[in-house]
Amino acid sequence: MTRPVIKATAPIAQPPRRKPSAAISADPAAAEERYINREQLRELIPASDMTLWRWMRDPAIGFPAPTKLGSTRNFWWLPDIRLWIRNRASISDAR
Repeated sequence: MTRPVIKATAPIAQPPRRKPSAAISADPAAAEERYINREQLRELIPASDMTLWRWMRDPAIGFPAPTKLGSTRNFWWLPDIRLWIRNRASISDAR
């Protein structure tokens, strides 16, 4: 028994790509209210993992603690990180 031959006459249509949720939202502030992972955090704050670990444990620095989403992954709330950056900038400007 032979297999039937299927001839493609037109290219297979691809499903439309979804836009990121931040692009869909009309409120630009909504894009800032999200969790970021370690790689994204290190793009905002160019510090090593060890430095971030020390900052999280030093109450004088007050670095925001991560939230565990899933079993092992740490994520940081972006508005908290931006607030910490602004506070650190105002402290260094006051000196």
